[in-house]
Amino acid sequence: MSGRSRTPAPGSSEPVRTCVGCKDTAPRSVLMRLVLGGDHVVVDEAATSPGRGAWLHPTPACLELALKRRAIGRALRSPGADTSQVRVP
Repeated sequence: MSGRSRTPAPGSSEPVRTCVGCKDTAPRSVLMRLVLGGDHVVVDEAATSPGRGAWLHPTPACLELALKRRAIGRALRSPGADTSQVRVP
């Protein structure tokens, strides 16, 4: 859909995650991690917060897809989570 590669670089030992927006896979360093902070979804900039996380390409297109499909709340297993404050850098 977005032309991103589905496979990591050969020999790469970096973990691969799936974007909840476009559903493409990418190395974890390319994606941003979202977590629940109370009942709001927040960006986990260090990607070290405890608990369940959702991974997203830091692009407006992927954020829009994820919000449209309500994928962030589903990935975090909290369908009622407030995603109104999520912004991409």
